[in-house]
Order: sequence, then structure tokens, then C-alpha cells
Amino acid sequence: MIPLHVLLGMLFLSQTGIGILGNSILLSVFIFTNHKLRATNQIISQLTLANFLSVLSRGIPMTISAFGVKDFLDDTGCKIDFYLQRVSRGCSLCSTCLLSGFQAVVISPNSPPRDELKARAPKYIISSCLFCWVFNLFSEAGIIVGMGGPQKSNTSFVQTPDLIFCTWKDPISNFVLLTTFRDVFCVGLMICISSYKVMLLRKHFQQVQHLHRTSCNLRASPEIQVTRSILLLAFVFVSFYLINSIFAMCQTFLYPSSWLVNVSAFCVLCFPTISPFLLISRDSQIARACCALIGRHKHGSPA
Repeated sequence: MIPLHVLLGMLFLSQTGIGILGNSILLSVFIFTNHKLRATNQIISQLTLANFLSVLSRGIPMTISAFGVKDFLDDTGCKIDFYLQRVSRGCSLCSTCLLSGFQAVVISPNSPPRDELKARAPKYIISSCLFCWVFNLFSEAGIIVGMGGPQKSNTSFVQTPDLIFCTWKDPISNFVLLTTFRDVFCVGLMICISSYKVMLLRKHFQQVQHLHRTSCNLRASPEIQVTRSILLLAFVFVSFYLINSIFAMCQTFLYPSSWLVNVSAFCVLCFPTISPFLLISRDSQIARACCALIGRHKHGSPA
């Protein structure tokens, strides 16, 4: 019979491998594609980069730990690793929220104020993405102070939560308030935006039901398809975020255990692992770009 820790290690190894593969393919499309992709893909590229870092920084240490390797990270290694985990997770959250908001602007019905917003919104995508990274780099700085290496038997710290291969030296820090506000704000905003987009899609569907060829304010079906894929992406993120939050609260307030840490880490890794395949399978432009990139590498690029 295969030991439980080996099964757990194989699970994390598979999840990490699939996540690295999917995000690498998507990053390659954005880096090496010859034609210009639409404006939303500037945000998706930032989301993919954040997801790639999240899989690397969380998936690899969890895999090593699950296979039974102890104390493979020292104090500095824990600080760097958990800082990257938190920053990449925060950027993934902000990018998903930004992506949902931008697509809501794109498909909103035409009117003079909205038309001006639609024209100006693409100009602020790059600056908004940069703000997401800078904000999360600063807001997660408390991790560097609060995180420590593996807890020793003779440690003087009392009730430090064990994170399997690292520990919190100071579990109650000021940065928790800022990151909690960020999480609640972005998740709440995504839920509101998603509800608005569902209403628009429902209205569009009703119009199509009455007209075989509609010329409604919602533009052609490619925008609708992209909206549905982004809506699904936001739903997946919020779902796994809420599930992870439940396990995190149990870990903090009820009974800390390595089992809860493993389940929480698995839930956190689900979104960055699944999201690139959701985007590739449901977005025709990204899918065509992937096929073109794979075909070009398969037959060899011209000199």
C-alpha cells in the first residue's frame, strides 16, 4: 500500500506540473505571438504571470514537504517563498477583478458617458496592472517580518502557527488589515460586477430570442463569448477563494493541523492551475494563437 505522504506528494506534484505547463503555454503565446492580441489580453498576461509565480512558490515547496523532506527552507528561504506566495496571490486577485471590470465596461450598453469610458479604458490597462504589482509588493511587506523558518523544539515563541515547513513568528501584524481589506474589496467587487454582467447577458439572450439577427447595443458575439469565459474565471476564483477562507479560519481559530494546511494549499493552487486551460478552451483567439505557436515550433520557425 502506498504511504499517505507519497500520495499527497504525487497529488501536489501533478497539480504543480499541470499548472506550470498551462501557464507556460499561455505566457509563451503572449511573449512570442506575432499579431497583436486584444486589450483584455494585456490583463490576462499579468494574471498568467501571477499564477505562474503562485504555482512555483507554493506548489514546489508543498510537493517537497509532502514527500517528507524536512527543514529544506531556512529563515531567509521562508521569508522569500511566502512573500512571493502572497504577492502572486494578491496580484492574481487584483488582475481577475480588473479583468472583470474592464470586460463589464466593454459590453455595457452604448450611451455618451459609457462611450467615453470605453474609449479611455484601454489606455489605463498597463498603468492599472503596474499599480496591482506595486500595491501588492508593498502591502505584503509584513510577511518579511512575520515569517520565520521551521520551529525548533527549544524555540522561545509561544503558539506560533505551524505552516509545515515554516512558522509565523508574529501572526498578528498590521499588514493583515490591509490585505484583508484588499481581499474583501476585490472579491465583493467581482461579485457585484459578475451580477451586472449576468444581467446584461440575460438581456442579450432575451433580445436574441426575439430577433434572429439582432443589432442590439451589446456588440457582436465574440465580446459575449469573452465575457462568458471571464465570468466563469471570476466564478472559479471566488469559489476557491471562499473554500480556502473557510479552511484558513479553521486553521487559525479552531484546530491548527497539517491536514488543514495541505487542503488549504491545494485549494489555493486550484485556480492558477485551472485558469490557463479555461482561457485556452473557451477563448477562440487565445486558442488559435496557441495552435499557431505550437505549429510554428513543431515545423520550425523560419530563419
